[in-house]
Amino acid sequence: MSESCMQHIESVWKEKTNSANQFFNEGKLKEALMSYEEALYRAEILNNHQLEAKEKGIPFMQVFAISCNNIAFTYEEMGEIEKGNKMLQRVIYYFLFLANGQTDDSVIKNELKRALLTYKEFADKNALKPQDQQPVFANIQEHVKSTSTI
Repeated sequence: MSESCMQHIESVWKEKTNSANQFFNEGKLKEALMSYEEALYRAEILNNHQLEAKEKGIPFMQVFAISCNNIAFTYEEMGEIEKGNKMLQRVIYYFLFLANGQTDDSVIKNELKRALLTYKEFADKNALKPQDQQPVFANIQEHVKSTSTI
């Protein structure tokens, strides 16, 4: 994919996100959700071309996480806690997937920590049951064990 194409996709992601933020702040949650989903689509395209995005300095990992978080918090505002929960879990699993085999990537590790904190705050705020959170933390613990060196 060409440089201008990658930058155009990032630019459209920013436009969609900014538009959605405005809708969200105005309380137009359905419109915000639609724009955030359109932004997520652009983030997914960037992820399908990670090497090119990285070469152009596009923070594709953060773009994806921001998009998912925005959707999750919009769902939360709409009272659809389970859908928000699933979006935040998606961010965690995304970073676990990226981290698989890349134990030295500090950016991924830091983003995973941020995703975990965001998930835990969401879970606490919305009184998610510990048994609902357990599989997520068990998967993370398993990942840490499998990537640890002795």
